[in-house]
Amino acid sequence: MGIFWLVSRENYSCYTLCVSYSDKIKKYKDLYKNLQPCYCKTLGETVHFNADGLNHLLYNRRRPRSKKEQLYRANLIPYICTVIENSKTATKQLLVEKPTIVTWSLECEIAVTGGKRVIKVILCKKGAGNVTFLSAMQKRFIANNKN
Repeated sequence: MGIFWLVSRENYSCYTLCVSYSDKIKKYKDLYKNLQPCYCKTLGETVHFNADGLNHLLYNRRRPRSKKEQLYRANLIPYICTVIENSKTATKQLLVEKPTIVTWSLECEIAVTGGKRVIKVILCKKGAGNVTFLSAMQKRFIANNKN
């Protein structure tokens, strides 16, 4: 570990942000790659994780998302299996193409420090293939009321 001499505070904070960003993204990529298939009771199917899901979190139409957007989506990776396993309902969308593509939207409240997150997970099935993870987003944050 080296010592860095920086001229101004602005440069230091920028450097710190860049280092921590790449470290965080690497950590979340490793976490995603180690996710094991999980069973979705709502669909009655096992959900698999592939590179398409990770790429969708970090890229939009083959272009990198902003760093802020990448961190926002990557921060949801630890909650993906919890949402899939505990969601009570699924909204289904059928795209009539060859092969047929079916997507499901699952939502679940997750308790976090300071309140609850409502997280939405999108799953996809192409033709007769496996159900795979496609995307995740936070719908809203419900803060704890301090009375």
